[in-house]
Amino acid sequence: MPALPSNCYKTPHGFVFRIVVPEPLRPTVGKREIKKSLGRDYRQAVSQARFLSLQTDQQFNALRQQITPQMEYAEAFQRYIARPPDQRLQSITAVTPELAAGLRALWLSSLDADLTWRREGIDDEEYQELQKNIAEVQAEIAKALACGRPEPFLPVVHGLLVGKGYQLTVSPEEECRLVLDVLPALQEGYDILAQRQAGRLVQPALSPTENIPLPAVWEPTPAPADTGLNWEALLKHWRQDCERKPRTDHEIQRLVQSLSAFVPKAIPSTLTRAQVTEWLRHERDQRGNSAKTLEKKGTLVGAIFSVAVKDELLPKNPFSGFDYRRFAAKEGIAPEEERRPFSMEELTRIFSPEGLFGVTNGKGGGGYHARVWMPLVGLYSGARLNEIGQLTLSHISLDPVPHFRILHAKNQSSIRDVPIHPKLIELGFLDYVEAIRNAGHITLWPFLRSRGKINEDSELLGKWFSWFIHGKLAMPETVVFHSLRHSFKDLCRNALIPRDLHHALTGHSNLGEASNVGDDYGDGYSLEVKLEQMAKITLPLEIPRPLPFTGSLSVSDPLRAKRLQKGTPHGVP
Repeated sequence: MPALPSNCYKTPHGFVFRIVVPEPLRPTVGKREIKKSLGRDYRQAVSQARFLSLQTDQQFNALRQQITPQMEYAEAFQRYIARPPDQRLQSITAVTPELAAGLRALWLSSLDADLTWRREGIDDEEYQELQKNIAEVQAEIAKALACGRPEPFLPVVHGLLVGKGYQLTVSPEEECRLVLDVLPALQEGYDILAQRQAGRLVQPALSPTENIPLPAVWEPTPAPADTGLNWEALLKHWRQDCERKPRTDHEIQRLVQSLSAFVPKAIPSTLTRAQVTEWLRHERDQRGNSAKTLEKKGTLVGAIFSVAVKDELLPKNPFSGFDYRRFAAKEGIAPEEERRPFSMEELTRIFSPEGLFGVTNGKGGGGYHARVWMPLVGLYSGARLNEIGQLTLSHISLDPVPHFRILHAKNQSSIRDVPIHPKLIELGFLDYVEAIRNAGHITLWPFLRSRGKINEDSELLGKWFSWFIHGKLAMPETVVFHSLRHSFKDLCRNALIPRDLHHALTGHSNLGEASNVGDDYGDGYSLEVKLEQMAKITLPLEIPRPLPFTGSLSVSDPLRAKRLQKGTPHGVP
């Protein structure tokens, strides 16, 4: 039988949990002790007592973290005022940007007292007097800034400094420079007061990097949290688990640099949810990021925090469970434009002699054959751009039916075998594969090569394709290469292909959908069944036959190109 905890005892009426509140916490808790009846059942009482003990310990620790800084501040202030008056003020001998920023934040933070005063109620005489004073000071600030003569406001700045235990011992020129740096904050403050006089109880808009008021001389300096894990160490620890793709590594490193620059005084162990929120809002407002982009950024950075938390190097992950929906458009507001499928009219223009097939020269996008065949494969398979870009001869198999073996994909569920659509075979795709083999190449796209270390080769085609459809065909920004994947999904739905089957074709997971454990048994749909279903997909497009692969990057003779596209034999003029 489990032992009765020390903070639990038995009475004639049953068991009772009792714990004494530590004296420093009593004003906050509002009582000397916490008591709770646990009933008559012994085992239940023991279980509840242990839970309540843990709960109160957590509550007391949280309160200590709140109260300790207040107590330290009060004690430090008492020590400060115990000094002789002539030894209290600390001299400032240099004017720095940090000093000016601290004074600006100090002045603007003092406006909280004005707001509290107004909410308590002011009479007509106070209102009129304040109205006159605000107008006069606004005019004086404007004149001082316009004329570069800040002397009338030297006493204001000196007063702010003395209130925090400082005295300014610099040259008159430096004094004036400091006041001119602080005056815009004074002007902003009086503009806010004027708005409050008009009934708009606004607050100063302080950025996270300039919202720290000048600390008082007596304020204790907080000890920096030293977990041995700075931003660089956090990234290094994340990299150790497995080999990361250069592009992913580069993207996360860039995001960590952006985050750490936005909150320069934070380290991984002190980063808060509020700071994460402010950074994401900054990315939204300054970079125009959509809610989906913000979610992607937060998920990427949150992944490296998650690894450190699992290994107990950090106490928490500030990105865990973050609600990115707060940044999405609300009901009644038109949502931002996102990627969409191509319309049939757009597909007709892209896959026409005047579209992709009309550009027979140039190295852009990996050359003619990559520019033509990769979009065709995307349209008739729904494969992602990078999945197509990594195809080699070993990824093309003819048994039991011609199919792609997609072995390098976004995630595990995306690794799959996809039949080659009959239309691609009709257009000569297998002939193209054989020509690549005879030319001694390994990859299906021998001229698709990125010079960057972190860029995928397929990105060259993606950028060229976007340039072509947006710049040459004047299509909207809402369509890109990935729109071919969206189009394929719609083609599957319109062909009444079962959802789990077209998920298998495109490498989409069934997570979140109704399923049972039996769905994971076996190897899934056979290639013959997949091909039978894919054959239902037809498009009312007159697609030209791509030019044969000759080992060259482009076709220099436009007349020969047109003859070949029409299927005219080589020797016929």
